Amino acid sequence: MDLQEKYRGLYLGALFVVEEAESAYRLGALDRGLKAWVREEIEGREHSLDYCDSQLDLAHAVEGLSAIAPRYVKLRRQLFSDLHHIGPEPPWRPMEGATAVRAGSRVFVRHPSYVLHRIRAGAGLEAESWEFTVFTEPHKPDDEGVTFRVMVFPDDHGGTLQVSPELEAQRSWYEQLAYGLLALDRTPRLAALSDPGS
Repeated sequence: MDLQEKYRGLYLGALFVVEEAESAYRLGALDRGLKAWVREEIEGREHSLDYCDSQLDLAHAVEGLSAIAPRYVKLRRQLFSDLHHIGPEPPWRPMEGATAVRAGSRVFVRHPSYVLHRIRAGAGLEAESWEFTVFTEPHKPDDEGVTFRVMVFPDDHGGTLQVSPELEAQRSWYEQLAYGLLALDRTPRLAALSDPGS
């Protein structure tokens, strides 16, 4: 078996592990974002061998691809536990890149689940664009959620957040947005929380 075949086997194996984890740990509406995210991560490494010029490059390519599936399985297991078990309040769980997820417990009272994903990074004076999705019935796989476009404008203090009036009016969602950004090491100023009258 040549190197290309071995790497293809690793690629297919990663997809197989991901699919089995999705069957075992069903997450309802959260799957909408998670399934796309992990496949994008795996598919982005499908042709990594084409860029390997040394044994060290090869090792990095193999390590990068082989690490995705175990991290994804762990994340799904944690989110499944967050949704279905009594325990501490579930935290925001950062994923690879600029995405974080929070599964709201549904043991006593059904809480929303959230996905925060950066869709465009800022460069210099440009703003970062984010999508913030709230699933009010996350136990239902067909819950499409409510998605808000969020902008973070750079400044000397971690940035300033700009959201729609509709999101700002939903104080608990707005607060969860703040926690999601903190989970991704972002600390923009949230005017509606720090200056409620503004």
